[in-house]
Amino acid sequence: MAREGASGENIPPVTITGKVTDSKGQPLAGVNILLKGATTTGTITGSDGAYTLRLPDNNGILIFSFIGYEKQEIAVKNRTEINIILKEAASALTDVVVVGYGSQKKTSLTSSVSQISGADLNKRPLSNFSQALQGQAPGVTVLDQGGIPGRSQAAIRVRGVTTFNVNSSSTSGGYDLSKNDALVIVDGIEQRLMDINPEDIESVSILKDASSTAIYGSRATNGVLLITTKRARSGKLSVSLNNYYALQKSINRPEHMDIESYMRLEQDAYKNAGATVPAKFTDEGIETWVHATDREKYPLPNTWYQTMFRNAPQYSQNLSLSGGNEFFRARANIRYQNQEGVVENFDDKIQEIRLSTDFNPSDRFHFTFDVNYRSNKSQNPTVDPFYNMTTGSLWAVPKYADGTYGLSAQGNNPLMFAEIGGLTHQNENYLLGNVKGEWKIAKGLTFSTQLAKRVRDQYIKSFVDAYTNTDKNTGFVKTVAKNTLNETRNTLEELTVNSLLNYETNIGKHNIKALVGYSQIDNQQTLLNAYRERFYNNEIQSIDQGTNDATKSNSGSDAQFGLRSYFGRLNYAFNDKYLFELNGRYDGSSRFTGDKRYSFFPSLSAGWRISQEPFWQPLADAVPSLKLRGSWGKTGNQSVDLYSYYPSLYLTTYTFGDVPVQGYRQTSLANTDLGWESTTQTDVGMDASFLNNRLSVTVDYYNKQTNDILLNLGIPATIGLAAPPQNAGSVQNKGWEFLVSYRNNPAGNNKLRYSVGANLSINTNKVTDLKGTGPYISGTDIDPRYIIKTGLPINTLWGYKTDGFFQTQQEADAYPGYAPNSKPGDVKYLNLNKDGKIDANDMTAIGNTFPRYIFGVNSDLSYKNFSLNILIQGAADVDTRLSGPITEMGNNEGFTSAIYTNAYWTPERTDARFPRVIKGNLRNVATSDLLVIDASYVRLKNVQLSYSLPQSVLDLLRVARVSVYVSATNLLTISKLNEWNLDPEVPSGRVNYYPQISLRTMGLNIQF
Repeated sequence: MAREGASGENIPPVTITGKVTDSKGQPLAGVNILLKGATTTGTITGSDGAYTLRLPDNNGILIFSFIGYEKQEIAVKNRTEINIILKEAASALTDVVVVGYGSQKKTSLTSSVSQISGADLNKRPLSNFSQALQGQAPGVTVLDQGGIPGRSQAAIRVRGVTTFNVNSSSTSGGYDLSKNDALVIVDGIEQRLMDINPEDIESVSILKDASSTAIYGSRATNGVLLITTKRARSGKLSVSLNNYYALQKSINRPEHMDIESYMRLEQDAYKNAGATVPAKFTDEGIETWVHATDREKYPLPNTWYQTMFRNAPQYSQNLSLSGGNEFFRARANIRYQNQEGVVENFDDKIQEIRLSTDFNPSDRFHFTFDVNYRSNKSQNPTVDPFYNMTTGSLWAVPKYADGTYGLSAQGNNPLMFAEIGGLTHQNENYLLGNVKGEWKIAKGLTFSTQLAKRVRDQYIKSFVDAYTNTDKNTGFVKTVAKNTLNETRNTLEELTVNSLLNYETNIGKHNIKALVGYSQIDNQQTLLNAYRERFYNNEIQSIDQGTNDATKSNSGSDAQFGLRSYFGRLNYAFNDKYLFELNGRYDGSSRFTGDKRYSFFPSLSAGWRISQEPFWQPLADAVPSLKLRGSWGKTGNQSVDLYSYYPSLYLTTYTFGDVPVQGYRQTSLANTDLGWESTTQTDVGMDASFLNNRLSVTVDYYNKQTNDILLNLGIPATIGLAAPPQNAGSVQNKGWEFLVSYRNNPAGNNKLRYSVGANLSINTNKVTDLKGTGPYISGTDIDPRYIIKTGLPINTLWGYKTDGFFQTQQEADAYPGYAPNSKPGDVKYLNLNKDGKIDANDMTAIGNTFPRYIFGVNSDLSYKNFSLNILIQGAADVDTRLSGPITEMGNNEGFTSAIYTNAYWTPERTDARFPRVIKGNLRNVATSDLLVIDASYVRLKNVQLSYSLPQSVLDLLRVARVSVYVSATNLLTISKLNEWNLDPEVPSGRVNYYPQISLRTMGLNIQF
């Protein structure tokens, strides 16, 4: 219908057509085109980049926008055809950076924040998001330490390790560092990393300094990961299908000594121990065993890494539908993922759907509703097979032709444990609902409120099968007489409310932004556990079918905690040159009581855009952008055990009137003054760009001091109770971060386009105060020892220094020995305190378990329709301490690494790398620098080659985009652990864990 102009004439509507392409001339599908000032007049380009849009007149302005490209506004000016070329942004995330409870222009940012796009994270197939961050950002250390399917053991540390728990040990034997995990916020709601589908991620912001994290107060000491998920854009329905199929392979494949070398070593070990050499290890026995052809009768000593590990498939399918208009938009993503284990009976399956909707009833109101449901089902052998792959399983045939299993002298067979020992099933249902409303009250003034609830229901069923297996060759018998069932149910419900009031105004050259907010979290958890045994058979696994007698048991617990917070932020900028920001959060936690319940966490920061000054203009061509910034702030850590300030009562039995009576008693003193750990951090940084903004450089220096770490300070013994935890310890982290990136985007399809980014982080960690307590030492002489001591990094490896091996009996007699009767070939442990004996007083720092240097190099190259992505990452100045059979040189019937072949001390081999072997004697494997290995490494983390079909083919297929790719992860590693056939990120200890894996992948992405 025509509308009436100012002079009364009828103005007919007009139809605009055109095509949108990129700088290479390739059409862009899905570009948003909107009439400026209208909320319902718009369209998107089709698969050929073409569009048609009907306008009320021919005098409007069209806005063209597309993710990763610069927005353009084009005046119609009586035209009916408008063709444009969108320029790719220098970075897809250059303009806006997501920060706590909002976003800011990158040019106005005064704090240290790294941002990564979801597209960059998904350049390699991932089953777990935490692995995606490795090597991607400075200051972020990702320790990938394996983990069974669905339960990755990767840990993320932002700017070092800030705290420790002297009352708890980690799986590797060191002090528990789990309270160093970064806070993860997804669309405003705290979640676990494993709850996130990598395909749903739009971007990730990593808040590192206190200025950016203080607005999260008591949960922000360890850094904050802000994850923004994908949402629909206006336009017609878009359908995307992303699939990949991958083969997994274990990186950890230690090689056992060949049979003859191993048997010769055993012969030497018995002789060195002064023991009779068993017939098997005599020269005649060795000849018989080595030349035997029947390996069921004469099995190899250890083939578990060849037998147990297999190449296992992993595949993922994501189907997303997205579309709508300026009034209503919706995106749905459905995922199915299956990851089989590299060992039999390990498996993980995920079925998931995420729906996000946006509703704009008017220019002043905006509503969103998101729901995410996931079903996660996994299984694993109940009896861990990895421990016995190295321990107590020699000379066992993995599986006979008749299906029965061989047994070691100790009755072990890891393959048997994995296949018939019983299974543990873990089912988890996760549901998240997230509703948000926004009201533009007046110009610059906006109120928003958010309500979210997440529910997790976890069900674990661990069944141990009853069975009998007889080794038909040796007659050894393994009997598990009774089957058992341990059943656990764990539920979590958490309700979060966030309310924000934002105000922004410009007064001349002054820009002012203000935010005030309120947040509340209520968390409730329940745990129920039941145990029964002696079921009728292994197929009946219902808890009530076990024997109803005194062997049954059950337990349970309920827990509840809450967090109530008030926070605010004030930003001021003058002439877009002088930038200031203040943040504050007042947190109250139910984990504390009295005047310790609430605490205030402030921060301030400032920036100076020197490149905006008039005096800089002569240098503007060479350095178009230069900004200096600095920040200071205080954050907290509320990760103390629930109800720590309550006196705990434990069930006990005592005699009253000659009759046993149950009662309760207090075993430790409660501390009602328990408070937050707090971290004060100072950061100084620089952001600069060169070469017409193609080259960018960011440098940061930080100093991070954590105080009030929980320690058990001594109390008088007359109190009769154990000491409570008190806020006392202090730790310092300081370091440098460097980020350099270069991007070259020439116009034209036949030009090579590339970008390269490199980052380097240097972190120094030190315990600065233990209030006169400690040192705290864990571990044993034959396993890793760790120490927490003033002046040393957290979890420093602790042990003896060595000075080679004794070469003569005279030398051995003249020097203190670790054990009596030292002989030539034994390790010479240094008597550091010169007291004439070797004992714990001679131990010292022998290794660093957390890398001082981390780095990554990421490059993208494209030519015509081909693109190549390469990621290199690594770490340096980090050590691992191997222990257990892999380091004991065949001492106790354990796995004996091929590294010892012709490399242990004998009278004919006095320059050997390793000491002499002694059967049944561990004197030469005490915890020392001899067994500490430099775990520094450089890894070709990922290589991906992709090809996109040309537009002519897409037109024939009537699809918008099709790309196929092949990729490989963990393709090449340079490390001193290579000679042990171990991954360099292997945790210190006995190497008895589900290993790190490499992937070889084929993928297909289609967009309709």
